[in-house]
Amino acid sequence: GIEAEQDRKRRLKRHDAATIIVVGSGLAGMSAAIAAADARAKVILLEKEPKTGGNSAKATSGINGWGTDTQAEQGVADEERLFERDTFRSGKDARADYCLVRTLSSKSADAIHWLKHRHGIPLTVLSQLGGHSSKRTHRAPPVDGRPVPIGWKITKTLKDTIDANYADSIEVRCGVTVTKLLHTVDEKGVKTVVGVEVNGKGKLYADSVVLATGGFGCSQSSDGLMARFRPDLLSTPTTNGAFATGDGVVLGEEIGAELVDMEQVQLHPTGFIDPADPSNPTKYLAPEAIRGSGGILVNSEGGRFVNELDLRSVVAGAIQKHCSKYKSEDGYEGPAFAWCVLGQQAQELFGPSTLSFYKEKLGLFTDCEDAKAVAALIGCDESVLLHTLREYQEAAQLGTCKQTHKDVFPSLLTPDSTGLVVARVTPSTHYTMGGLNINPSGEVQERIESIVGSHRHIRGLFAAGEVTGGVHGSNRLGGNSLLECVVFGRIAGERAATV
Repeated sequence: GIEAEQDRKRRLKRHDAATIIVVGSGLAGMSAAIAAADARAKVILLEKEPKTGGNSAKATSGINGWGTDTQAEQGVADEERLFERDTFRSGKDARADYCLVRTLSSKSADAIHWLKHRHGIPLTVLSQLGGHSSKRTHRAPPVDGRPVPIGWKITKTLKDTIDANYADSIEVRCGVTVTKLLHTVDEKGVKTVVGVEVNGKGKLYADSVVLATGGFGCSQSSDGLMARFRPDLLSTPTTNGAFATGDGVVLGEEIGAELVDMEQVQLHPTGFIDPADPSNPTKYLAPEAIRGSGGILVNSEGGRFVNELDLRSVVAGAIQKHCSKYKSEDGYEGPAFAWCVLGQQAQELFGPSTLSFYKEKLGLFTDCEDAKAVAALIGCDESVLLHTLREYQEAAQLGTCKQTHKDVFPSLLTPDSTGLVVARVTPSTHYTMGGLNINPSGEVQERIESIVGSHRHIRGLFAAGEVTGGVHGSNRLGGNSLLECVVFGRIAGERAATV
């Protein structure tokens, strides 16, 4: 439920004002900073990059939530058990921590309410992403016909809120790198974080520290986290910014924090290959909404090979198994890739203005008049592609595809479809599920040997967002990353301010 504001204010008045350091200024960091300031703390928000936002600003799929007023207004029935079931199924192997998933689920409607009604972000568009049993992924509607990138919208709004309303309680410092966690150890071995070292020399002291530094999806050095835990992915393209090197994970590990699920790295199935620069290791993300609008995937022979709306891990694995490697005329040979084909209905559902950004501005889509032109672009036998499209049309009419078990067909695509657009997509390192072990209060854990338990939280150290592990198991459900940032960012910020 949502705590009444008067009850919340009464509760927070019981605590002395604290000084909090938040490391990282993506959505988790800004959510933590605002929550801590609302709990009467003085907050220093540190960011190593020249500007705030991090990878959160690049997110496009949306933010999940069940039981929201947006769902109610649109007549969408959803339940806690369905959200949690979908999250666990996506996580596979029972890796996701039950308590963390329950917290994520039970706080999801409150997170949407906080963004929508406290900060005025119009989360009024719903979509059903792969792996979901209901429409629960929230985005903002286009403005003047132009798409609104939801991650950018949320992070910009929160930063504007901090600048306008929190000048006296939140100090933002960019271009500052945290190089060490300052901590003490008592006679019983209990650790307490008391501040941070910055830029290798200066020291800042605080009552608590919140790590919100993101994941390690672009940790490509020979001694980095990817090399330690998933060396097989070092040459894989990435959708992450160059700053995503797992700094907070390293900081926590240095003082004994436990790491969990570090080998679990998610490949997003569709990173755009730029035909003008195919060897660039950093890819623009081809949003889930492209396939959610009815885009289909075919290989270089012109055949479908997967349910396009299956889990990210399933779609990525299918591309790697059934598709050829990318080869360009200049001799470059890249990873396995698929062709993504959108008919006119899918283009309308995806949004003409959004499509125009990717097609006209970035040059990532190619226009094809009909199936014959698509076959010529792909280099496959036209009859094979026509057979594929005919089978897809028949499956859509039946409501199920016997080959891929697809049973949701957002739009029509037939052998006679015209005005098609086609893109090249490849699996790319997108999200790291592993990181610091936290409990539902956002407290960072260390492993101990004790007759009363195997874990103990490190006092004064909290974490939220992709820097943590345990929430997503082996594979993150689309739309849960922004939700995780808001839910655990707010929890960690308030908890850090009131211990």
